[in-house]
Amino acid sequence: MKLRVLTYNIRSCHGISGIISPEAVAFTIAATGADIAGLQEVDFFNPRSGFTDQPRKIGKMLGMHAVFGPNVTRFLFIRFGNTVLSRYPVESSQNFPLPSTGEKRGLLRVRISLGHRAISFFTTHLGLNQSERMLQVREIMNIINSESEPLILTGDFNASPEAPEIKKIQATLLSVDPAGAWPTFPSTLPRHKIDYIFFSSHWRLRESKLYESLASDHLPLLGLLELAGDR
Repeated sequence: MKLRVLTYNIRSCHGISGIISPEAVAFTIAATGADIAGLQEVDFFNPRSGFTDQPRKIGKMLGMHAVFGPNVTRFLFIRFGNTVLSRYPVESSQNFPLPSTGEKRGLLRVRISLGHRAISFFTTHLGLNQSERMLQVREIMNIINSESEPLILTGDFNASPEAPEIKKIQATLLSVDPAGAWPTFPSTLPRHKIDYIFFSSHWRLRESKLYESLASDHLPLLGLLELAGDR
């Protein structure tokens, strides 16, 4: 079985033009043909984005299941965090808090049924400080190492391919861009590789692609993955 997997920091649907547009983000995701997507910087009833339930709205426009993992809560109902979108049924989800010295960060795990088997899909957005990121990666790897199912880890890791925190992940997981050749930020003139898709050895990489879009300040990265033995 093949899956088109996406990671995309949507910056609260705040496009380069200055206009906040969930529609533009949804159009971008639709253009990739993604089956499952990990989104970062997603708003929930935030005044800066028009009090919109962005996970639900984007999911509805795409006809996908949406799971929201809030990490920051203000004034009881304003929330900010990560989202997983899936064309396949969601069996369960859990949002793990990560050690954070600045903005609170988390790791969203969603168990997704592919019919003949289930997979674990993760998405995250790491901190801006390297020592903080290393602590966060250690916690992520502790969580992931307990998994026996095929897994995929996506996110904005705020780190270059040479960073020790990325090397630590790659000691266990494979990458859709192993050479770190595709910069994803900023979307207007990409210079920095900070968005990643990692996967367990259950998968085989068939294709990877970076998409152009100005719906956010990041570019969406896609990997076409096939479960080993599924032909």
